Amino acid sequence: MIYVDADTKRSYTYAQVRSTALDFGKGLKSVWEWKKGDVLALYSPNCIDTPAIMWGTHWAGGIVSPANPGYTADELAFQLKDSGAKALVTLKPFLKTAIQACKKVGIDEDRIILMGDERDETMKFKHFSHIRNLAGTSRYRKAKINPSKDLAFLVYSSGTTGHPKGVMLSHTNIVSNTCMLKTGEQGNLSWKGGPNNEGDKILAFLPFFHAYVPHPAPYPLYSITNKTRVSPVSSISPCTPA
Repeated sequence: MIYVDADTKRSYTYAQVRSTALDFGKGLKSVWEWKKGDVLALYSPNCIDTPAIMWGTHWAGGIVSPANPGYTADELAFQLKDSGAKALVTLKPFLKTAIQACKKVGIDEDRIILMGDERDETMKFKHFSHIRNLAGTSRYRKAKINPSKDLAFLVYSSGTTGHPKGVMLSHTNIVSNTCMLKTGEQGNLSWKGGPNNEGDKILAFLPFFHAYVPHPAPYPLYSITNKTRVSPVSSISPCTPA
């Protein structure tokens, strides 16, 4: 097991993260004809589905652009337009703002999908797990990238001195940071660690929607030593959609 939801106890094993990511990545290519360099925006507090969606997007050659779930429709619309997002993933409580923002920048409603445990009762907005290659064709392959030049993430600053600014992070940037974290944590984490010898755990309360989605959140836990698990916490205090 690698991820456990601190609230619902829903979990992912390493194999489940991989299979879910592959299904989503192939689905992006099949359903939306996803191209290398296309941007997928995430508008959500911390969610256990984030890693699978993130790696699935990368498999398809896409770039992930996480957005602050506290954004208003106008603020979210700015990031969607500035990043050139082709689609958006959100949680059901944030759907209203997501729809408003996407309308402002011309993203069709069928490109808004949900993550997390809740579903849209009207069935108008699909869950990300339904973005799949239902035809079962074998022609979809992992996108070929240049790790040092192609982007993995497009994260945005807080905008304290004006509009938020996009920060371009390549795949090499992320791998380099992961290697540094591995060096620092190697030998400190164990499957037999913790007070009950059930394995060391890391509580992931830092915001995935900021710089932590490509760094301390999912990546290092996948590769440090394969000896720990992470429990994403949606928020320390209740997070209310705008």
